[in-house]
Parts: sequence; C-alpha cells; structure tokens
Amino acid sequence: MTYLKRLLLSLVVLVLAVGCSPAKEDTEQVLRIAKDNDVSSLDTNVATDGLSFEVIKTFTEGLMEYDAEGNIVPGVALDYEVSADGTVYTFNLRDDAKWSNGDPVTAADFVFSWRRLVDPALATEYSYMAEGIMIKNATAVIKGEKPLTDLGVAALDETTFQVTLDAAVPYFIQLMTFPVFHPLNEAFVTAKGDAYAKSADALISNGPWVVTEWTEGTKIRVEKNDTYWNADAIKLDAIEFLIIKDYQTAALQFENGEVDMAKISADLVDRYKDEDFFETKKLGYTWYVAPNQLVAELQNENLRLALATSFDKSFITDSILHDGSNVADYIVPIGLATGPDGKDFRDGAKTFLSFDAAKALEYWNAAKAELGVDTLTLELLVDDAADTKAVSEFLQTEWQTNLPGLTVTIQVQPKKNRLQLMRDGTYQLGLTRWGPDYADPFTYLGDLFQTGVNYNYGRFSDAEYDALVQSTAPGGSLSTDAAARWVALHEAEAVLLEQAGILPTWQSGEAMLVNPDVSGYEFHVVGQPSYRNVVKK
Repeated sequence: MTYLKRLLLSLVVLVLAVGCSPAKEDTEQVLRIAKDNDVSSLDTNVATDGLSFEVIKTFTEGLMEYDAEGNIVPGVALDYEVSADGTVYTFNLRDDAKWSNGDPVTAADFVFSWRRLVDPALATEYSYMAEGIMIKNATAVIKGEKPLTDLGVAALDETTFQVTLDAAVPYFIQLMTFPVFHPLNEAFVTAKGDAYAKSADALISNGPWVVTEWTEGTKIRVEKNDTYWNADAIKLDAIEFLIIKDYQTAALQFENGEVDMAKISADLVDRYKDEDFFETKKLGYTWYVAPNQLVAELQNENLRLALATSFDKSFITDSILHDGSNVADYIVPIGLATGPDGKDFRDGAKTFLSFDAAKALEYWNAAKAELGVDTLTLELLVDDAADTKAVSEFLQTEWQTNLPGLTVTIQVQPKKNRLQLMRDGTYQLGLTRWGPDYADPFTYLGDLFQTGVNYNYGRFSDAEYDALVQSTAPGGSLSTDAAARWVALHEAEAVLLEQAGILPTWQSGEAMLVNPDVSGYEFHVVGQPSYRNVVKK
C-alpha cells in the first residue's frame, strides 16, 4: 500500500470517528520531522552541532540568510556597505524586525550577542570564529586581555550595526548567515540568567517560528511567530522535531502518518527505494576517524596509515549506508566551493588514503616494528545512532582482519557525551563528522586541524601544515591572491592526509522518506536545512 493510500484510509477513519468537525490539528500545517539525535543546546552562542543549529535557524534570523538556490540574501539587514579596503561592514537593519515579545530587533542586539560570543566568562567553543573572521580585538578579548567593549562591533544607531575587521575576509558575508552571529535580546537573556535557553519559556524568537515545547530527548515544537517581519510568507503553522533514534520506528511512524520526513538506515532502503516518497540528498558533511595523538601509539605515522588504508570505504557507502553517500579519500567535500578557475575544489584534486589491504599490512608491520609490539588494542568511540554503530562494527572487523594482532573495542556514547570525550582528549579513535560553516575550504583546513584549534580533536600538529593554512587565512600572505591561495589549500590538504592526520571515510548522503504532500524544503551543502518555504497540502 502506498503512502497516499494509507493516508487516505487514515482520513476516512478519522472522519468516521469525529464526523464533519475536524480537530484543530487537521486545519493546521504542521511538519513533523524525525531526528536520530537530540540537540546539544539551543543557546545561539553555545550550540555546536548540526541539529541544534537547524532548530535555532527556525526561531532566529541573522543579518543575512540563504535563499532556495543557495544565494545569500538579506535577513534582518536590508543591505550593507563595505569600505574600500574590505575591513569595515555597515549593516542597515529593517525597522520592522521584531522579537516575539514585541521588542524591536536593534543593532544593540547584535553588539550584545557578538560580545557574549567572545566573553571569556562564557568560553564558547565557537568564539574562535570571531578570531577567524578577524573582528578587531577579538583575540585579545577572548584571552581576557581587553574588555568586551573593545571588540570591533558598534551600534551607530538603533538600526545601524557596524563591524570592523583587522583584515579583509573573502567569506565574511557568508558567515553572517551562521547562527552564532545571530542577535540576542539583552534584556531577555539577562532576566533569564543561568536558565536562558534551558527550556522553551527561556527562549525568545526573531525568526519565523517560536519554540513552544521542548522535552529533552523527545520533542521540540516551534509555532509560527506572528511578530516576524515576513510572517505572511511562512505557510507552516508549526514544526515538530521528534527524537526517534531507531530508524525502523521512524519509518513505521512515517507509514502511519505520524511523521512527514524521516531519515532511514541502509537496511530499510530496499523496502522503500521504489516508492514515490523515497528521496536521497547529497550533504556537505565529511565523516572521518580522528586518531588521538595524545595516545603514544597513535603518534606513530605508520600505524595511522595502516588504520586509514585497511578498510573498504565503498562497502560503507554502498552496503552499510546505502543512502547516496560518497567514498571520501579527502577532507574537503565535493560541492563545497568553487575556485578562481571556476571549478569545484575537488575537480582534478588528489585523493588520499584509498583502501589497499596489501599496503595497509606493510604499514602495520612497520608500525609494530617501530613500536616494539606484536599486538595492540585500541578503542573506537562512536555515537549511539544506528548507522554509526553499524559502521563502527565494520571498521572493527576490517581492522582486526587486515591488521593481524590488532584488537579494536567499541565505546558507544550519546553524541553529546562522545563530543565531550573528544574535546577532552580522553579517547583513542573517534568517529566524527564536520559540516561546513561557509563555502570555503578553510572551514575544514583552517578551522579543524591547525595546531591548538578547538575542533582539532586528534591534536594533529605540523609546522608545514600550519604555515600553509595561515598563508591562506584572512590577512595571510596569500589571502588576496586567489589562484595562489587555492594551490596552498590543496597543498595543506595533502600534508594532513599523506601522514594520516585524520582517516577520511565518507561524504554524507541521506536516504529519506518525505510525505508527497510536503514541498519547498531546502537542503544546502553549506548551512542548515530551511523550512521557510515549506507548504504541506
């Protein structure tokens, strides 16, 4: 029975049960989305994971936003001007932008949010982005060497917000869509204190919807925000994010009409692949194993090379995930960014660490000799989602089969716990992913693997790599030479992967079940999914 037939049958049963007076729910446009992980935080400055940002984007809006084609368009800002040297941005804000309590959204709300982002007392993980886009005095403020008021942001008047940079940043405007740079209502945040963003009633909206319900580990509901400046363009009355970690359960709820969009696992693809409601999406996430070089054995390059080349990535993408994912013999994903030559970063680029069991065995034997061991035990840390657990079991089998003498144990943790263990460096091997914050290779190469940066979980450190990446950073020696910068970014990727600083695995696809009555949802390689244009018949 197709989805539409099942839905019609359900409607017939409902009409028989309640006659001609449909419940309020039947007259509302409510989009229900199954998610396999919970949010980590709904605090705009504090959140770090994809789902948290996805939910935050439903109830907050930044200076700029993405449209359906992936172009950057005005959000709270009507327009902006840039100084001749590219270091001063002046944003003119809408005078009809409001918070859900009726307060106007002002330039001061952006000043407060950006200062809070870099406040050493809050110590947010994404404070590094303020440094990365060269906001004046950001580094000194984060270190506590200068007061928050010295950060290069200013409210020239109620609707004029100005940002001063230390150097021109080619991708600055792209980052104005990113949630950590969204505004905050200072009076509201201050009044809530430590309770801010811990519950639905401790959140405030300047976006299309308002959070009205939040049950940790179960459900987040957002409802249409009538004070939003563009409320007339929003057709959905509500969105419900339902935390359903089991894909089989999510699929059954989809079949029963309880869910409109659901990601499914590989073992369910054959059941649904010929249905009109089955879709696959290409995403910008690159999954990789981060070997923790605080662990003495993992400082050995031959061991890392052995691990990186001893498992069949195509089996992961084609048989385990089965969702349109690509083998990743790289870290910068396909479709992320176009270079000065008009080509994708991956077009003609080198690939690295392909599956080669014979070569892996050579690396393994060399590693054992260098380490003075015949056997070794390592632990792999993974999320508790079904797909990542399945991948981890395959990795365990491949490593133990192709690298005789190696034993791999698996530690399964909720995503939030897994991330904390990796941040703390209290793990050995960790399966993780990164989604791009902006359309430039620096979002991977610069933000993840330089010595000492926040998300360098494996503590990779290489002087040549750092020099190459820093030359391409804003203010770097190649920052204004687009062609030379592109070459240096390719070289940096090679330095990282030729010594297996990380073990790239796959670029995400996603197999989904989508109610045919739902249209207008948007998925981008960069940025979060958008539901602003969704219509549900």
